[in-house]
Amino acid sequence: MTCSKDFGPIRDDYLFFEEHSTEAAEDLLAYMPHVHVRTAGSGPIHMLDFGCGSGRFSRQFLALARLPPERLRLSLVEPEPGYLRQALKQLQPFSAHPAQAWPALPPGLEARFDLALANHVFYYVPRLDEVLARILRALTPTGLFLAAIAGQKNRLIQFATYCFTLINMPYPYHTAEDLEASLDRQGEVYRKQAMHYELAFPDAEENRLKIMRFLMGDYFDEIPRQPMMDLFSSYARAGRIVIKTGHEQFVIQRQAMGAAQKIGHT
Repeated sequence: MTCSKDFGPIRDDYLFFEEHSTEAAEDLLAYMPHVHVRTAGSGPIHMLDFGCGSGRFSRQFLALARLPPERLRLSLVEPEPGYLRQALKQLQPFSAHPAQAWPALPPGLEARFDLALANHVFYYVPRLDEVLARILRALTPTGLFLAAIAGQKNRLIQFATYCFTLINMPYPYHTAEDLEASLDRQGEVYRKQAMHYELAFPDAEENRLKIMRFLMGDYFDEIPRQPMMDLFSSYARAGRIVIKTGHEQFVIQRQAMGAAQKIGHT
């Protein structure tokens, strides 16, 4: 899950979560059967990577997907310029064509993309309904949409929600429940699948605070340290913290659903 509001250089706490979590591996495993269907045929494959960050996850995604470079046309959306430059450097080798890169999704992209990926990025997207509608309109009539986002049952979301109550704030970001409600409002037909992953790391004050800094972002310094530390105590075992939790994946496969269902493509 991408729960840090910081869009600057990749921080140690973000890397710490990635290195000690099976989340990315589980998402990749679940995405691939959908993606491999898209490799049939011989025409171009236009892919949108919405919220690509530094490209670390997308690099793994494309390495496993093995989309033919001569067919792949890659478009990246990322608001932080430093991340976008890193993503271009990491992802351009997967396509024989120059990648497009934008800080925000531009207008005029209706029915453009065969594949749209939004992996753990909807937490902070303003005007969720509007942005999601634009992404879905950008899908071709046979396009595939893949998204992952944690919901209120996710243990780390619960940690963050509790911390926000300590400073008298409601949880300020979107969750899987918000994404599902937005899809429902737009009349989309989708599949939702529960994902399970493990976060495990050596138990140390520094490591507990790395996870909380990752979760709380700009709000970290406002939260009392001891309550944050105490959140991990029930997950301590033999010198390690082990948390089993999960999130949701949302899949829209327009070709599989069929034109008769008229699933909101305009």
